[in-house]
Amino acid sequence: MAGTILCVDDDRDLCQIVARALGDEGYDVLTAFDGDEAVAVVSAESPNLVLLDLILPRRDGFAVIESIRALPGSSAATRVIVLSGCSPTPEYTARADALDVTEFLTKPVPLTKLVESVAAAMREVKTEISNSGGARASRDRKTATGSHRLNGSLEEMPFPSLLHHLHGLRATGVLHLEAGKKRKWIELRDGHPVAVRSNLLNECLGHYLLRDRRIQQADLDESRRRMKGGRLQGEILVAMELLSEDEMVEALQSQADEKLFDLFSWVSGRYRFVKNEELERANAIGIKRSPANLILHGVRTRFPRDRIEAFFHSHADCVVAHCESPYYRFQDIEIEPDHEALLRDLDGTRRVSEIIAGDSDLALTRALYALIATGMIELRGGVASSSQAATPRRVVRPRASTPRIEAQQTTLQAMAQRFDAQNHFEILGVNPDSSESEIEAAYASLAEKCHPDRYAGSSEAVHAVAEQVFEYVSRAYETLRDPRTRGVYLLDQRRDERLAEKEEVGRKAIEANSRFQHGVALLNSRNFEDALVHFGTALELDPDEGDYHAHYGWALHLCHPGERAIIEEAMEHVRRGIKLASHADRAYLFMGRLFRAIGKSEAAERMFARAVQLCPDGVEALRELRLINMRRERSKGLIRRLLRR
Repeated sequence: MAGTILCVDDDRDLCQIVARALGDEGYDVLTAFDGDEAVAVVSAESPNLVLLDLILPRRDGFAVIESIRALPGSSAATRVIVLSGCSPTPEYTARADALDVTEFLTKPVPLTKLVESVAAAMREVKTEISNSGGARASRDRKTATGSHRLNGSLEEMPFPSLLHHLHGLRATGVLHLEAGKKRKWIELRDGHPVAVRSNLLNECLGHYLLRDRRIQQADLDESRRRMKGGRLQGEILVAMELLSEDEMVEALQSQADEKLFDLFSWVSGRYRFVKNEELERANAIGIKRSPANLILHGVRTRFPRDRIEAFFHSHADCVVAHCESPYYRFQDIEIEPDHEALLRDLDGTRRVSEIIAGDSDLALTRALYALIATGMIELRGGVASSSQAATPRRVVRPRASTPRIEAQQTTLQAMAQRFDAQNHFEILGVNPDSSESEIEAAYASLAEKCHPDRYAGSSEAVHAVAEQVFEYVSRAYETLRDPRTRGVYLLDQRRDERLAEKEEVGRKAIEANSRFQHGVALLNSRNFEDALVHFGTALELDPDEGDYHAHYGWALHLCHPGERAIIEEAMEHVRRGIKLASHADRAYLFMGRLFRAIGKSEAAERMFARAVQLCPDGVEALRELRLINMRRERSKGLIRRLLRR
């Protein structure tokens, strides 16, 4: 047995996910949901490590640590990792250091980072675990309860909460769901649903279009007959001229929505998450919609009414407060203006029963449940403290429109470059005499612009810069909002020096992305030679970015068409691009065109089909498939005419 861990958080769903994820790594995981229970479990069970939230009922996290340090015997030295939505302000950091906290992690924490931190802490006590009776008791308890796995039932954890916590853990892999004979699979990348698959016959494309009255039964039967050759049904329906390419793109997106949002109606079933797994032949969901927006829509339209009513009935006396975690508070989400106005004014004193009273159509109640499921607001037992009531916090502003990804990246790059050389006051654009409301407003405006969810469609390097920028803004706010920590910061404005290697990687990532964007613009204007130079520079700066390899290979071929040796080199780059970024549809489009250039039409068709699978609105790949089909039909007609002679 690797050791025993106690996970302490008032969010029972999060405890369940963390327990099963760490159980999958071989640890025995116990859970507690308030401060008093946490101290009791440490005293009775002597775990090797405690994962501890700071905001807890009955006793806060620091009080829990103080109680642990006062316990008799070896329990007083129990290692503690703080896992909290509160940012590590100088005051919090000083208290954590004084109480010998092993590490301070800010939620949400990527699953890989959490596992690494736990493993590092547990290595320090490995010898003690292997030689103590506590390890033997842990093994006995493990044998009796069975191994924790990253799986469970939807009765215990509703689908909206499951989706939210996998987003918070930045999970990458496939979520398997089953209820009786029904099976569904959702592929996630960095916590964002990107593809969905179902075994339900009525959710197949043909049946979906038939039910939606876009095709007739005879059309469905004919498309099935033609599918025996291995072709995709959507491609066949477009070739039959029953739907246009644009209509097929819209239909595929609607079909993906139907498969995904149907899961919100499941009242029972099992789930299992497999890390780093990928789906084949699945509907692309697209990462333009945030998990928070998906949850909001699913709860509004599909989540069972009786389950929502039962939840709020059992929490009627709880007060509603804004989430402490900046990451969750500023997720990309759209709510109705009247609901937003009500929720914006939450001050941590209003009870659930008061807020939803008179909501006969359940519109507000559903919105409230969705915001709780996404972690943007939270329920707290009893009357809120005066500190919570003193600082009203804004949840979200309704967005007028989603900026284009190029504009978002430009904004991010400018912010990253500026923040690198600024102190907390300069980052927020405030001065030492600014009021708390002015600091709050400045923070809210910046946090919405740089939230990592808005850069999910960018490269991994750029997305990492977004997370870093968001952390700068959040930390500046947490430091300046409290007059005491602001005063400490005024005495010492010099920030800690960043590791030179991380700074260099960030600089290169931004410069490489800029070069790449210029290359794309040149490629679109048919300036192939200059585009090749820009893609090559991007590759030198960031050789592990798949998009850069794929575009470099395609530009290389365009600069030297017809040269077999050049085509081979180009294909190697595109293959490398596919390996590094298997979800990049344009890499498959380029590979298909290269296969076509060397006469491998079947391989080309497979590549174009994969591109369409990854991006249903990829017009270029759909056009290539249609041309292939037209050539095939003409060829069949010529053969028939020759045979009649």
